[in-house]
Amino acid sequence: MEDDGAYSSGREAFERSLAPLAERFHALGGTLPTYVPYAPTKFEDQVRALLDAKPPAFSFIYGVPPKEILDECRAQGIRLIGTATTPDEAIVLEQAGVDVVVASGFEAGGHRGSFLRSPEESLTGTFSLVPLVVDAVSVPVIAAGGIGDARGIAAAFALGAEGVQIGTAFLACDESGASLLYRHALLNGDRRRTALTRGFTGRLSRGLHNQLLEELNRPGVEILPYPLQRALVNSLSSLADKAADPELLPLWAGQSVSLTSVTEANALLHRLVSDVSEIAGPVIRWNSERGSK
Repeated sequence: MEDDGAYSSGREAFERSLAPLAERFHALGGTLPTYVPYAPTKFEDQVRALLDAKPPAFSFIYGVPPKEILDECRAQGIRLIGTATTPDEAIVLEQAGVDVVVASGFEAGGHRGSFLRSPEESLTGTFSLVPLVVDAVSVPVIAAGGIGDARGIAAAFALGAEGVQIGTAFLACDESGASLLYRHALLNGDRRRTALTRGFTGRLSRGLHNQLLEELNRPGVEILPYPLQRALVNSLSSLADKAADPELLPLWAGQSVSLTSVTEANALLHRLVSDVSEIAGPVIRWNSERGSK
């Protein structure tokens, strides 16, 4: 869903947000984008595509979809997976009837999915958030954010998670659909530095620190509401991708990006399963013994 300001944001705001990027458009040989009033994608069409596809699970962020959508998913046997960045959000999701809650921590790449309070007020780390959410709800919890290898998976299990969600490590794999330039940056760039920014889309998100992120985070730079800022940055990034310039691409990545090294998804999955089996055996046995007392 778009930010409220997307409907009221006009030409003057667009020009102010474009100004810091204008030099970059010219340097890449492109023409400056022009202002177009916001025309939203119909949410009903997106929902219909979801229901027609009949996926085994529907995973969502930024709150709770309307009840009639959730009811239709249940009627079709589609499992519901909601994302929480705080224990309070997890409780709201459970009350809405989700089957699984994803506890998404501060370390995660991409958008912060907060919906009860601002993202800046909801920046809890994964390994503080997971046990809080596990204690707050009765449904299974998936840990997400900053998990890049078997050690993170084992730690999540020890804290009560019943599964993990890994993004950045698989994003760097050939099968991910990410561009070669993007995957190369994840594997070979200044990978120890990530940062939060609203500059990529208008909503707070985490990505690799590069020239684009740094320039958009400078004081005084005006950021358009979501998704207007995303459209503006996408106009620049399409030129940057053609010019093979990763410094001007929005490169989503979590804080565990430095652990990323495998480029084939099946090999990565097998490595994770094998390594977790070695590490988590004692953890699983310990948890089992605790439960029997």
